[in-house]
Amino acid sequence: MLISGIVSILLTGNGAIVGVILLFPGCAFLITGITRHRREGDGPESDERSKKIAAYGLSWAWLTGLFFMFGLIWLDYLNVFKFSAQNALALSIIVLALSAVIYPTFLLRKGDVGQ
Repeated sequence: MLISGIVSILLTGNGAIVGVILLFPGCAFLITGITRHRREGDGPESDERSKKIAAYGLSWAWLTGLFFMFGLIWLDYLNVFKFSAQNALALSIIVLALSAVIYPTFLLRKGDVGQ
């Protein structure tokens, strides 16, 4: 995401809103990866519990994205906001990427998930 954001900014010049939007999650993923590597080292990064938490978190993120896109459709239909396809997709990517990071982090701090 970081590289595609930089390429987008370089190729589009002044109208590089998509590039700027891609930079933020790209930086977040890079910082998260560096932080995890420093904290955990080269040891194993996951076990059964963390895989289970990640699966729950990603399913919650998927549902959040689905409801967000459903909300965008209704906002457009009711003429509350008119989004271009590019803006709607960019917003959806941001919501999906952020929720895919936030939900597993929240569940990991909360502890084990249900059965």
